Amino acid sequence: MVESRQLIDSMKRFCWRWTRMNNEIVIENIKKWLEKNHHPQSWLAKEINVSAPLISQMLNGERKIQTKYLLSIATVTGMSPEELARDEKVLADNELTCELRGDFSNPKLENQFDKLLWDIQCYVDLAGASHD
Repeated sequence: MVESRQLIDSMKRFCWRWTRMNNEIVIENIKKWLEKNHHPQSWLAKEINVSAPLISQMLNGERKIQTKYLLSIATVTGMSPEELARDEKVLADNELTCELRGDFSNPKLENQFDKLLWDIQCYVDLAGASHD
């Protein structure tokens, strides 16, 4: 059980880092769009009906961009949320993503999650072996 707890904690840290990295990609893509289209952050703030300081905080990474703002920004820029989150440096369009939040409410859920992680690991190992 200790190993599974460590694995879960490790996955949570990975997902937190992934979420943070993904937020940085969105921020970079928004900044590039603003620069390319010669618009200041204040223009974007006005277009999505938020304060200029809030946009500044989001684009400086001080605040996470909430989904409602991401959708508004996507509408204003004419880009889909997927396009805003796409990393130009990554060639694959079909990346697997996950985000874990909080703790399990009971041990049964934790056991089911451990089984899922095991199945995923077996699949990854099998897929890796078939490509070798």
